[in-house]
Parts: sequence; structure tokens; C-alpha cells
Amino acid sequence: MSTLAVMGAFLALTVLTLFPAIMVISTRNVLHAGFWLLPCLIGVAGLYAMLDAHFFVVAQVLVYIGAILVLILFSLMLTRDVMNPKAPQHNGLVGVAVPICATMSAICALLLARHPWPAGPVAAAGAQDQTVALGRALIGTYALPFEAASVLLLAALVGAIVLAKAPQSEPPAAERIECPGGEK
Repeated sequence: MSTLAVMGAFLALTVLTLFPAIMVISTRNVLHAGFWLLPCLIGVAGLYAMLDAHFFVVAQVLVYIGAILVLILFSLMLTRDVMNPKAPQHNGLVGVAVPICATMSAICALLLARHPWPAGPVAAAGAQDQTVALGRALIGTYALPFEAASVLLLAALVGAIVLAKAPQSEPPAAERIECPGGEK
């Protein structure tokens, strides 16, 4: 591929990643923010594809788009008062978050600019070795933390269902109707 085509693909994937990311944090509706995550995560998978990190493309699509996003959306839909227009749907910590994000972005950009990136056949041969090493680490060394994370996500889903299905609290005394016999 020509350099111009690669730059065009990179810019398109950047827009596909950043615009939905901005919509995730700026949308007032939490459910819509969850839906905006989908194109953002697809853009990240596309960036992995451009880096020839095929394992991470598949992991991004299966794990993040296929599992985590579905878990988030189900949790939001099962939680009470998420869609209530009277409940506050925004976070008041924007003034704190913006400088922290700008600082972290500058640090990441500096680190990425100074990193010596391999290119050509050396990078392609190393990608297969990295995938094999990652697979062995996930099955061997990090099998327990990997499974613990999946159990934690399952517990979060069950917790969201329990909270959504919990019985409503008793109405205040002013709203209760008293029967003449003293029964409610």
C-alpha cells in the first residue's frame, strides 16, 4: 500500500475512534453513551489491524465489543432510574478530568514519540512470537487473574440484576392510604 493510503486509513480510523469517544463522555444519556462505545471500540480494532496485531483485533472484537459492551448495555438497561429524566445524568468533575486527561495524553504522546518502533519483516516475525507468548501467559501464568476478572464481571452483572429487581421501598406516610379498619 502507498503511504498516502495508509495515512488516509489511519486518519479515518482515528476519526472513527475519537468522535464516538467524545460522544461517550459528552452525551447526557448513559444508555446512549454505551451505544457510542461500539464505533469507538471498532475503531480501536481497526488501529490494531493496521499494526498487524491480529490477535488483538480478534480479542478486541470478541472480548470488548462482543462481551464487555453487551455486559455494560445489559447492566444499564436493568438498573433502575438510569433512564429517569429527573435523575442527574452528568458528572460535575469535568474541571478536574480535563487537566488530568490532557496531562496523561501529553505523557503518552511523549513516550510514544521516543519509542523506537520496529518496521518491516522484523516486526512481522516478532508479532507471531508475541502472540504465542501472550497465549501461553494467559493459559499459564495469568490464568487465575484472567478467570478472577471474568468472575468479577459476572458478579457485576448479577449485582445489577439484583439491584434492578429489588422491591421498591414503602411509600412515604403522606402517600399511604389508610383503610377505615386500620389496615393498609
